[in-house]
Amino acid sequence: MLDFDGTTANTLPSILYCAEKVCNEEGYALDRDLLAQNMGFTTEEAFRFLTGRNDEEFITRVSARYREIYVSEGLDMITLFDGVLETMKRLTAEGIKFAITTNNVTPIIEYTAKNLGMAPYLDNIVCLDTVSKGKPAPDIAFESIRRAGTTIETSVVVGDSTFDMGMGKNAGCRCCGVTYGSHDRKTLYDAGAKWVVDDFREIIDIVLG
Repeated sequence: MLDFDGTTANTLPSILYCAEKVCNEEGYALDRDLLAQNMGFTTEEAFRFLTGRNDEEFITRVSARYREIYVSEGLDMITLFDGVLETMKRLTAEGIKFAITTNNVTPIIEYTAKNLGMAPYLDNIVCLDTVSKGKPAPDIAFESIRRAGTTIETSVVVGDSTFDMGMGKNAGCRCCGVTYGSHDRKTLYDAGAKWVVDDFREIIDIVLG
């Protein structure tokens, strides 16, 4: 089960651009470093965190505006990290099933996965809008495992943040962190990672080993 933002796809430039545009419109200064270090929030949680606001009308409005900009301007900024397609192709040939499990929303992930060439290697996509609770709750992982017809014991969660490790840990899955996203090696191990890698291609030896 692969996280999307910061794990398989480099979405940070797009996220920063869209968030900064919304914050500027609302009269807030975006702390870009703070956002980059805290990827994994839902959009609504991120704007609560960034603005200190908690009134639902405001949060709903700015979140909708963010998604509007993300779709119209941000999607073309997204690229895959090195080795992602290579690794997915190799492991799919070995019978391994891949899923995208993310706090993002289904239409965006389905479009982007197809656009970036990931779709042929995906068994399923499970996003925040298809479950009751997002990461770090285990709901997304459980639904992905159900769709794939696999088991908790044979599943591995791969992600760049404590939200990903939390989801995997809460679901009873083994977890692998990647260091090129939000959180560093120690933070990922402390959050429950069994393995932490610097390059996505290292996952091949973990899975086949």
